[in-house]
Amino acid sequence: MCSSFASLADVLEWRERQRVIPEHERIWGPVSEVEAAKVGCIRAAASVVIMCAIAPSVLNGAMQCIPVELLPRADDTAEELAARLGESTFLDNAHVLNGGNGKRGRFGQKRRRLNETCYPAPRRKSWSVVVHPEEPDEDGDAVLRLFNYSAYGRLAEDVRSAAMPTPIFELGVQVWLAAMPYLSIQSRRNPPTHCQMLLYYVLFASAMGRHRDNYTVRHLKALLDGAGAIGSTHANMENSQRIGSEVLLYTEGTAPMDFILSFPGADHLDAGIASYMKRSMFTIRLGHGTLMVFKDVDDQFFCHEAEFEECVLGAAEAAGYRMCFVFRWCTSVKNFRAPPDCSFKSSVQPPEVSVVDV
Repeated sequence: MCSSFASLADVLEWRERQRVIPEHERIWGPVSEVEAAKVGCIRAAASVVIMCAIAPSVLNGAMQCIPVELLPRADDTAEELAARLGESTFLDNAHVLNGGNGKRGRFGQKRRRLNETCYPAPRRKSWSVVVHPEEPDEDGDAVLRLFNYSAYGRLAEDVRSAAMPTPIFELGVQVWLAAMPYLSIQSRRNPPTHCQMLLYYVLFASAMGRHRDNYTVRHLKALLDGAGAIGSTHANMENSQRIGSEVLLYTEGTAPMDFILSFPGADHLDAGIASYMKRSMFTIRLGHGTLMVFKDVDDQFFCHEAEFEECVLGAAEAAGYRMCFVFRWCTSVKNFRAPPDCSFKSSVQPPEVSVVDV
C-alpha cells in the first residue's frame, strides 16, 4: 500500500512547472446544437471523451493503492463479494435506504451499510491532498485538514475523506495534462485537489442513478430564462467544487460501461428528471484508458447516469468491474479524523484565498 501523500504544496508547485501535453485521441464530443437538434435536444454538449496514454508506471502505482480484496474474483458470488467488501476498512462507510425505500419492516432499520449489501450503488473511496497535516484537535482527536466534496442526500456521518496517496495524485496530474486542451481557465491553473474512486461490479449490476452533481431543475429553468444563478446547488448546500471547473473521469477495469447524458424534451424543459430522454448520440462507452472531460455547462442542462449494458450483465462474468477515478477541484476544507476512520469531524474557518483558489 501507499506510504506517501500529496499536499497542497504539491498542487501549487504545478503553477510554475513546465507542462508537456501527452498525445491523445478524441473519441466522443463535443456535440453541436445542429447534431443535438436531430435527436430532439435543444442544447449542445461541450464535454469530450479522449483516449490518453497514461505512463504504465503511473497507472500501476495508482492501481497498487487499491486493496486486491476489493476486486471481484472469477468464482465470487454476489453474496461473497458483499461480505468481503463489508469487512473492508478502506472503503468509505456509507449508509443507504434499506431496500431502496427506507421501509424498516417489523424489526428493521431505515438505513443499511452499503458495503455489506448487494445493492447496485457504486462503492467509494474519497481522497484529498493534505491542506494541513495531522495534529490533535481540542478534543484530543487526531485530525487532518482536507478538501471536502459535498453530495446531495449524504448523511453527515457518511462524509469521508483521507489523505491522497502520491500515486493517485500523479495519476490526476497525468489526466489533467491530457485534458488540458479542453479545460476552462478555472481548471488549467493546477492539478485537481480531490479524487473519488468509484467501483462498479457486474455481480451487483452496479449503476449510477440519473442526477446532476451541482444543479437542479429550478436552476435549469432560471438558466434558460437568462437568469441562472452561478453556483446554484442542491437544497442550498455548500458548493464544494470550484465554480466553472470540469470533472475528470478516468476509468479502468474488465467490463465496459455506458455513461449517458439525458435531457428534457423541448416542450417540457421543466419536467422531472424521470422523464428525461436518452439517445445513442449522448451515450458514451467507457473502457480501458478512457478519460471524460465533463464540462460544468453540461451538468447544468443534462442529467447523467452510468450502467452496464444488458449484454455485459448477461455474460455472467463474476470478475467484471469498472473503476472510475473522479478528479475534482474543491474549495471546501474540513477537519477529518485520521485513518482508519476518515470521518468528518468539524468545520473550519473559511480558508485563505490561496487555498480556495486552487
